[in-house]
Amino acid sequence: MINTNMTNFIMSKTNNNLPIGTLFRQKREEKGLLVRQVAAVIEVDQAIISRIENNDRLPTKEQLLKLAGLYGLNQKEILSVWLAEKIMKEYGDEPYAPKAFEQAYHQSLSNKSRIKSKDDDSVTGKQ
Repeated sequence: MINTNMTNFIMSKTNNNLPIGTLFRQKREEKGLLVRQVAAVIEVDQAIISRIENNDRLPTKEQLLKLAGLYGLNQKEILSVWLAEKIMKEYGDEPYAPKAFEQAYHQSLSNKSRIKSKDDDSVTGKQ
């Protein structure tokens, strides 16, 4: 079973409180599209769209980006929600998951500053 508190924490960090499948279902219904129409555009079986919308499975990255494009969603935001959900499905039940997620979060911030520094150096010509 997935740790609900950790899922909520991760989702809050991505400014989205809905699971991806629920979000995609809402967007499809807002656009007045049928599951079969979405499946045809995304080039998958209707059952896959149904399972995604029912939160029974996550889309592949390719499917995710196609769905985000179809519904006009920000790809960076939806990718972060998707990745958070993947992490939670894989590791959410681990007893030390919250501590590990916190450490990974801080490491990712450190990596961002190192990457930015390298990018800045390449612009200024520093080695």
